Amino acid sequence: MAHLVSSDRSALLDVGRTLGMKPEWLQFKPLKDPETGRRTDAWHWDLRGRSLEKALRLAGPVRERER
Repeated sequence: MAHLVSSDRSALLDVGRTLGMKPEWLQFKPLKDPETGRRTDAWHWDLRGRSLEKALRLAGPVRERER
């Protein structure tokens, strides 16, 4: 499972359509901005199964961390 998180709700809904997610599955949770310490409105999808596999394919190959 993974979370796909953004403070841009409409952009996240666009991505969700591509992944086959239903808009009612989008979850709201204010998150702490690491730079300011203030809470920021944020939304996220819980990705698992086919939606996670599709998101990973769309993201492209993952490079190994340089040592």
